[in-house]
Amino acid sequence: MSDMEEKPSLIIECPHCHTHVIPMANNICPSCREDMLDMQGVDPNRVALAVHESEEFPSFCYSCNTYTERLIRVTPDKESDVETLLFGQRPPESTTNIIVYLPECELCSELEVELVEVDYEHQTMKIMVHRGFQERVLQLREAQSKLDDENSDGGL
Repeated sequence: MSDMEEKPSLIIECPHCHTHVIPMANNICPSCREDMLDMQGVDPNRVALAVHESEEFPSFCYSCNTYTERLIRVTPDKESDVETLLFGQRPPESTTNIIVYLPECELCSELEVELVEVDYEHQTMKIMVHRGFQERVLQLREAQSKLDDENSDGGL
């Protein structure tokens, strides 16, 4: 029996809140309580993308995928007023906060960046982006990975 059939994963991404969950009975998301089979109101062009703090992005708006050279600073949370009072203003490098510079066009500047989750240990955050922007980022990552491999092999 070498051909074992792969079991489907119990953990899936909710199409409503984009959190990875184990669905409850009758396919209800335990996080947002939406029916995970009901796709009404779900924008097929919006997907969750994990981004790293030091990552560079293509010059396209994260929200609508149009060309832009404008960048916005995104952080998952703000230092509390108590921390500022106790410790004073600290440079971003001395905090545990994650800072990402996302491309955003002028038209989308009124929109709020939709944060799905934050991983402080790996300095990443998962945000909602346009599907086309996600594809551009994945292509850029793949090209960068190939370039890094070629550069590491070139030294032999």
